[in-house]
Amino acid sequence: MKANEAPENIYLHIRPNKEIGSTWHGNKISDTDIEYTRTDVFIEKACAWLKESITNNPECNRIISKKGVITMGLLIEDFRKYMEGE
Repeated sequence: MKANEAPENIYLHIRPNKEIGSTWHGNKISDTDIEYTRTDVFIEKACAWLKESITNNPECNRIISKKGVITMGLLIEDFRKYMEGE
């Protein structure tokens, strides 16, 4: 299965009788299920949220840091690289 065909989230359902085992599902079955999210999907959603949040806040068009002024594009790209482990 190609990465873009994989579901965004999968859930590990641990059955009450742990001797029987656990199963993976595409949908949440119970509140005790453990949710796993594809890293690339998480990073894309986080970058989109950052961009939207900064765009909708006129006070945040430019961020001043110790290095000087950082643009939104540079901030998001730096965040993406950090999250990808670069």
